[in-house]
Amino acid sequence: MTVKMMRAITISKYGRTEVLEQIERAIPTPKSDQVLVKVKAASINPRDWLLMRGIYPFKKTAEPMPITLGSDMSGTIEAIGCDVKSLKIGDDVFGMQPLSGKFGAFADYIAIRESAVAIKPKALSHADAAATPCAGMTSLQTIRDLAAIKKGETILINGASGGVGSYAVQIAKAYGAHVTAVSSAANAELCKSLGADEAIDYKEVNFEAGANKYDVVYDVIGRSSPKKCKGVLKKNGRYITTIPSPGTAVAAVFSKLTKHLPFSKKLSAHLILVKPAGKDLAEMASLIVSGKMYSLIDARYSLEQATEAFEKSQSWRSRGKLVFEIND
Repeated sequence: MTVKMMRAITISKYGRTEVLEQIERAIPTPKSDQVLVKVKAASINPRDWLLMRGIYPFKKTAEPMPITLGSDMSGTIEAIGCDVKSLKIGDDVFGMQPLSGKFGAFADYIAIRESAVAIKPKALSHADAAATPCAGMTSLQTIRDLAAIKKGETILINGASGGVGSYAVQIAKAYGAHVTAVSSAANAELCKSLGADEAIDYKEVNFEAGANKYDVVYDVIGRSSPKKCKGVLKKNGRYITTIPSPGTAVAAVFSKLTKHLPFSKKLSAHLILVKPAGKDLAEMASLIVSGKMYSLIDARYSLEQATEAFEKSQSWRSRGKLVFEIND
């Protein structure tokens, strides 16, 4: 029996972009609760190059080397497992692998759980859909669930012009918040075009100064801390970050211990760990189709340009998402 092969961007050891390899490997067979998707587009997230460099927090749960990188994708189902009920061959879907070490999107095919994907609306391109899952769901679950943002509340988003931040601005506006975006001066107008009410140049203004300005500080690049934002947050303020740090962990515990004390500002600190969820993918697709949100794509690459794409992602200088167009 002939084994069918596919292209894949892999690593066989940890390091910088010199360890990236495009190889031929066997097309995966979907498990009972998985679908096999022919990938049309995929997008880069920091977790991809963190794993490449060997510093991804969940690296021990990844498959054995060689590891096929990538978690966000959009494509067409070509096979389904025996327990799959809501999807069928020929469906266009988009989704992401969970944070616990699962990857595989930077390839011609991926086997992924039914619960981790959703139907891609026809009005949404594969590139736009592939850009959305990790960055979009991170911000959706932050703003809707952890922050529990209310209409009229104020949120500051640090890193507002990047992949996660660009979705955060739009989702926060869709939920009725007053949004202050922190970015470079060059990206201020971009942030306002996404819906930000105000834009701060981080080189000129210290957003951590002042008192009782914001209900929520959402730090998507990890360059602030709960301690630094203590004064700028209002009573019952929430500091949320996408980047793990000891300071955030300590602040999270401390805030739980002191929230019932009199005279406390009742601040809280949180680390967001995104969870793949088909219903959240569907909510974001609805926001995009209705015109309340769009996928900001900085650049598009072929698999053969993986090194260039990874270098740009690691620079933290992208305006929005970086997307691989694979079989589209």
